Amino acid sequence: MNEEVKKIDLPGPVSCANWKAFENGAILRSIIEYPLYTDARIISEITDGYGPYKFLNTVPSEDRPGLLKPSIILRVELYLENDLPQMKETDTSNYHGGWYPDEIAALVSLCLGVRVKAADASRCFDGGGDPLGRPQVSRFRREPTMNIGDSRLNLPNLVGAHSLEKLTPLKLLPQLAGDEAIVVIRAARLYQDAIWICESEPALSWLMLVSAIEAGANMWDMGDDTPVSRLKSSKPDLYSILENTGIDGLTENVANEMAHTFGATTKFIKFTLEFLPEPPENRPPEWAQISWSRSFMKAALGKIYGYRSNALHGGIPFPAPMCTGEMVIENCMVEKPSGLASSALGGVWLAGDTPMLLHMFEYIARGVLINWINSLRNAKQ
Repeated sequence: MNEEVKKIDLPGPVSCANWKAFENGAILRSIIEYPLYTDARIISEITDGYGPYKFLNTVPSEDRPGLLKPSIILRVELYLENDLPQMKETDTSNYHGGWYPDEIAALVSLCLGVRVKAADASRCFDGGGDPLGRPQVSRFRREPTMNIGDSRLNLPNLVGAHSLEKLTPLKLLPQLAGDEAIVVIRAARLYQDAIWICESEPALSWLMLVSAIEAGANMWDMGDDTPVSRLKSSKPDLYSILENTGIDGLTENVANEMAHTFGATTKFIKFTLEFLPEPPENRPPEWAQISWSRSFMKAALGKIYGYRSNALHGGIPFPAPMCTGEMVIENCMVEKPSGLASSALGGVWLAGDTPMLLHMFEYIARGVLINWINSLRNAKQ
């Protein structure tokens, strides 16, 4: 092998490969600290049990929505050699648009349900150097910034107190195969970005949350449904119309013709229903709640995925009434737009076409992803 350029054969993304190297007794090469910025109040601290990663609490004196502080210091023990890959062909198998501190930050964001992003390294401990470490200021990335106005928050649950003890799903990382780990991280990165912009760009937040679920669904789904079952799941109204015609074979023929258009919808719905979390503990009065029934969720998820397709392929944003914080009743946000219809920004939507608000879908999306990750953990035991 060429000694100048060694080939890296990473078992998945860097954060995962580094954890596996730690467990395999590799040589410690350096220790680096990265500030993790958040506007939540972080409780507790983790100094063991997470392989080469420690999460130190800086205990900031102030916290409020939009005020970013380096509340967590991610201390990374690096066991990987800093070798270059062979650049003979395009390879995006471990690509997600960030580096290993971004991977850990995204997983922290998903596990805790808070906004978290990594900044540049702030201190490095190298062999033979200062035992107290060397402070450093690099400029590979800007410090995280955020835009939050003074109006009611779309996702108020992201702020306030959140404990690092919720990081337990992160322990699965070294048990995953490389292709599994990168999908988990890509889903976490999409969730991380979705909640980072939810107050300034809620319509884009909707889009990213749907994509986060899709990332997991694409790995989970075995693709063995028949065209008719996919039609029934993704287009229940059309399925009923076809069945009610009484024309023999019509449903099957239409399903076969449309199979390529609703396969993704069915996969999204099945995955979400499979890992749907329990309803929130604190909810508004019943009239302000969404139904947690399977039939409601199927219909709602079908509409949501339709809005996703309209946004991507037609440039039509998610409905404005689904992107607001709406009202608070008995210290709980209502879960769906109020009234029989809504009008905003040049659009009109009937209540049945706006099944839930953004904060409810964020709750569902995060719960689905956490439950899916935990199912991967159970499969490894």
